[in-house]
Amino acid sequence: MAQTYKLKSHLCRFCSFYPLGDERIPAQLMTYSNDKPDLEGFPYPLPSKKSEYTCSLKIGDVEWLGSTSGLTRYDKNAEREEDIIMFFSAPRDLHDNTVKAIMPQGESVWVLTGTGAVFIEMKPLGAQEKAELLLSETLKYVDRRGMVSQRDLARPRNLESRYSHGHSDNDGCFTAGFAIGEIFRYAVFKREKGAEHPETIEAKKVATRAVEACLLLLHIHSRGNGFVARTYLCPDEPVPDDGIFFRISGGKAVCLETTEAKKRGCVGVEVDASAEIPARLAKLYTDEGYSIDGIVYKADTSSDEITLHFLQMYFAHEFLGCDDPELDGIIKQSVKGLMGHIIDNGYELHDYGNKPTSWAKWSKDYFETDFGWVDACLNSAELLMYHLVTMKITGEEGRWRESYDYLVNDLGYADLCPKHFERLYQASISMNFDYVEDIMYGDHMLAVASFWGLCTLEKNEELLEKYRQGFRSWRTSLEREHNPGYDLPFALSCPDAEIDMERLAEWFYRMNVSRLAAGVSLTGRHDTPVKTLRTGIKEISVLLPPDERFISKYDRNPLSFVNEDSGGSVCVESCYVYTFAYWIGRYYGFFE
Repeated sequence: MAQTYKLKSHLCRFCSFYPLGDERIPAQLMTYSNDKPDLEGFPYPLPSKKSEYTCSLKIGDVEWLGSTSGLTRYDKNAEREEDIIMFFSAPRDLHDNTVKAIMPQGESVWVLTGTGAVFIEMKPLGAQEKAELLLSETLKYVDRRGMVSQRDLARPRNLESRYSHGHSDNDGCFTAGFAIGEIFRYAVFKREKGAEHPETIEAKKVATRAVEACLLLLHIHSRGNGFVARTYLCPDEPVPDDGIFFRISGGKAVCLETTEAKKRGCVGVEVDASAEIPARLAKLYTDEGYSIDGIVYKADTSSDEITLHFLQMYFAHEFLGCDDPELDGIIKQSVKGLMGHIIDNGYELHDYGNKPTSWAKWSKDYFETDFGWVDACLNSAELLMYHLVTMKITGEEGRWRESYDYLVNDLGYADLCPKHFERLYQASISMNFDYVEDIMYGDHMLAVASFWGLCTLEKNEELLEKYRQGFRSWRTSLEREHNPGYDLPFALSCPDAEIDMERLAEWFYRMNVSRLAAGVSLTGRHDTPVKTLRTGIKEISVLLPPDERFISKYDRNPLSFVNEDSGGSVCVESCYVYTFAYWIGRYYGFFE
């Protein structure tokens, strides 16, 4: 493992927005005059063309340069090379990119653009301080009965205007990722502060609530057959037209009318909903005055949710279950039900009418389809991980071991794991695209979860090496992201792996202090070469710091030239992207 890296405090950008005419804008800003900068012989590439810079301001050794395409901060004495030049752009940091004036206020600056003013402060934050700040934002503005993914806002940038309702197609997946991060936060505090310390107790409470929210999705449908819902809505929440939804009433659940349901001909389909939900989990909605009648759950669940559910249940069992036998009992019940469902249905998750869902398929039949041939390498690893987690949590082997051995010895699933890049590359050649154009970036997190689980739990050295080879087969795309959420589990799984700790530190240092999903401007940048791939997709050739690229979960190409924000200034995302990576790094000693 890499030597422990000491993360220091680092300057982070805090931007306060004011519309033109707001009385809080200093009057002198409206008439403030700046000199045009002399950039002849400037020693570094600049984000804007030199001809576009119209105004400048120097505060000590730091120079602020305003242009018609954004704002540049230049600190020739910055400790880290990547901090010498920082770029601020609309809509993340500015109202628009036409900078008209820059006025000092102490070490901070007021920036006037064509449509508003922004007060920019550069404040030092420690990595843990940032983790706590982001967590606080998520718990206040994103959390929905323990589920965290994102929340839409009624007014741009106004987090207080968040809608009371909301959902995500992958609520289970994203909440499980959040839960894992909070479990490790609790484990760090317990080790460093003691189990009875108020911060440890609070961390355990947050982690437990997220785990309960995940477990509820394994029961909310009341089918009693091990199925998993994508998410659920309470009776007074609007049902979106983006999938398959069932409303529960009187021990039955009926498929609601949506575009997708009409397309599949399942409107009005009725399924059983009479199974009892563990009372501890039901409290997440009964405490808010709801009963099971009227609850709407989303079906057609994918392998994304299933994979993160299994990994989350493993860590919850390991770190929370030992002190909470009731919770551990629910985890054991849940993992048995889900694993049994998958095995009983021929390694598929089955929905209404005993039909497989669109994407939760790990069967040999699926692997022989066009889509499944490439998916087989990841999906085989997912399924094998599920088995090992089930055996670990239950303390039993029996049918789980019998099924695992059948997959490994008779169907060759372990041999499929290392073939990911080979098959993806072959598909790209036959279809004439660059392999990165066909990557499902959400699969990166699924690969990390699957192989981390496999390499943690597998004791057979021959199989363990195959799983490590499988993890390495993903590094052609994972490695270029320098994402600690990927690199740290890889280093834990492959002890001989080399990861760039400096690049990971930069990721933590430059991560935004808010998950407001306002985008950034790339089209006006002139310091980031752009390459066009075979099918016309554009990528930048330089990985920008996190605070200069779009906000996303672990499901987007960070080199994309397109501004792939999740919802712009009217959406705030979960903090788990940062907290998942940070607390894993802290627990396993990668970072101080």
